[in-house]
Formats: sequence, C-alpha cells, structure tokens
Amino acid sequence: MTSPIAALSYAELLDAVAESHRTVEATLEGLTDDQAREPSLLPGWSRGHVVTHLARNADALNRFAVGVITGEAAPEMYPGGPAARAAAIEEGAGRPAELLVADFRFAGRRVIESLRRITEDLYETPVNWRKRVPARQVPVLRWRELEIHHVDLGLDYSAADWPSAFVEHTLESELPELAARHPDLGVPELPRTELLAWVIGRPTREGLPPVPAWPF
Repeated sequence: MTSPIAALSYAELLDAVAESHRTVEATLEGLTDDQAREPSLLPGWSRGHVVTHLARNADALNRFAVGVITGEAAPEMYPGGPAARAAAIEEGAGRPAELLVADFRFAGRRVIESLRRITEDLYETPVNWRKRVPARQVPVLRWRELEIHHVDLGLDYSAADWPSAFVEHTLESELPELAARHPDLGVPELPRTELLAWVIGRPTREGLPPVPAWPF
C-alpha cells in the first residue's frame, strides 16, 4: 500500500494547502473586532495574534520560496530571530479585524503562488527552517500551520474537521519522530484524528499521557 506521503505529489500538496487556506478565509469572513480581541485556544494569544502569526508565517515561507527560485537562500525563517517574530505578532494582533483578515488573505495567497513557481529540479534545495529541510517540504509546513491554527482560532473549526489526508500525512511523519526522540513514551490508542491532536499537544480528552512540545 502506498503511503500518504508518497502518494501526494508536490502539486497535490499545494492544492491541499490552497484548500486549507480557502477554508480559513471562509471562517474569518465576517470576523468582528470584538471576536479578534477575544482569547484564542492558545494561552496568552487572542484571535488577532493567531491571524497575525499565520500571515507572518506565510511571509517567512514566501521568503524561502523566493530564495529557492532565485538561488539566494533566506538565511533564517524570521529576520531578527524569535524576538523579532514575537514583536511582529504582538504589534499586529490589535489591528481591526478587517486589516487582520486582509493581511492573512494577501500573505497566504502570495506564498501559494510563489510555491507554485518552484520547479521539480529545485525540490531538493535546502531551506533553513527549524532544521534544514528540502524545498519540497515547504508546502507541508504551511499546510500544518493552516490546519492546526485554524483549530486554535476557536471559531467553529475543530480537530474533527481536519481533512483525513492531513491527519494521515502528518501522523506518518510525526509518530516515527516521536518514537525516535522519546522511545519510552506510550502512545495511547485513539481514533486517528484524536491521536494527531494529542501528538501536537492539543488533546481532545483528559487523562492522556503528556507529550513533549511539538515540533519534536
């Protein structure tokens, strides 16, 4: 049986990213200023923080994509490092909802367009994510940001709404990574969607063993 990772081509991954982006756009349609100020499901972050993070993540991955295309690699994901990343999110979080959504829409669509310009001969070009990864993995990074933080918004989208392809694709890489780094951790028997939610630190029920911070 062909694995989900092997079965999804680069173009198919990008189509999945585009669909996830459209789904987030639909959720954010009609977002009010009051809703944007309300807490998200991430401790210490409002929904405005989450939307701003998604936009700045798109900018970061777009720099990777442009670097791959031009041959001028982006030296780091966020210029200025973690402190600059946090400052940019904090600065943008309090904007009116209309601006938050417009920022997300523009940045998210732009990175998809840039990723579509990466040709097959460039797929193995390394990019400087948390660790060096090939360019063909960048759509996966964006896919995960969109689907996971869509849930974190706390706006009628939950882990139960994740596409099955996303669940299987992510579990296929992250379960072996978890086992390799934390071999003594017992993996609970859960439905696949709930298992992924547990792996990424968003358990859907109480009483599960604690999992190390993800990405591992």
